[in-house]
Amino acid sequence: MTVETWHEARLIPTSGIAGADEQERRATSAMLAVMSVVREFSKAVLGPLGAPAGTVETFVEVPFMLGEKRCQPDGLIRVSRGGRTWTALVEVKTGKNDLQIEQLDNYLDVAREQGFDALITISNEIPAIAGQHPTKVDRRKLKKVALHHWPWTYLLSTAVMQKEHRGISDPEQAWILGELIRYLEHPRSGALELDDMGPHWVAVRDAVTAGTLRATDKTAPEVVARFDALLRYASLRLGRQLGADVLPVLSRKELAEPGLRAHSLPTSMVSTGELSGAIRIPHAVAANQHRR
Repeated sequence: MTVETWHEARLIPTSGIAGADEQERRATSAMLAVMSVVREFSKAVLGPLGAPAGTVETFVEVPFMLGEKRCQPDGLIRVSRGGRTWTALVEVKTGKNDLQIEQLDNYLDVAREQGFDALITISNEIPAIAGQHPTKVDRRKLKKVALHHWPWTYLLSTAVMQKEHRGISDPEQAWILGELIRYLEHPRSGALELDDMGPHWVAVRDAVTAGTLRATDKTAPEVVARFDALLRYASLRLGRQLGADVLPVLSRKELAEPGLRAHSLPTSMVSTGELSGAIRIPHAVAANQHRR
């Protein structure tokens, strides 16, 4: 037997993933474990959420009681520095599974009862604008608990940016982060690439060609949202290749009122037959235009 036929031992193996539940558990455990070890990575993703730069502890499948109902979020992150502790529950979906509003409502209630700071969701859903959440939860539940979302593409891009461009001070931690990157890039991890424009794309495209599409059609906003998700996905993908913060170009009004672009793009799609957007690459002469 030659060495070429041997399989290299991996810290986070992709072998043995038997189904969606196992895929989700392994991705959750791998991500949270690496976050607790690689300080630069955890600071990069948790700092923007308001967590202090302190000791990171992570846990999986932590059970809580909500009234007489048992709730078990996929994970929990606790960051401590001095006398301050910041805690967030974590809910994870892999593959094409979407976040469930009922689950999130329950976990927000748990977080409020326990005095936790946030609920973080992770899935392959990509909101059009960073900071938005892909689900519409009851805003009243967010008075005392913050709700944040990390697309898997964002986590992978941040890991690559940190390891390859910004640097990891400890060589062993750099290797560990590299193992997480290798795992998330594998098709069996459940961290999917954005590879289509959604189930209504063909019907909407054909309606545009035939001149029968109306801005009020129920499928138009879904295609528009998918297009903006594509822009953000392309920005993240390009950013991790260039080692720069590549972002979709949005006006101040669009940033202040996320629904504004969702209203104007269907009208533009009907009148011109095009969806257009731009991404900004640092130090480039002009924003890069994208049309579909």
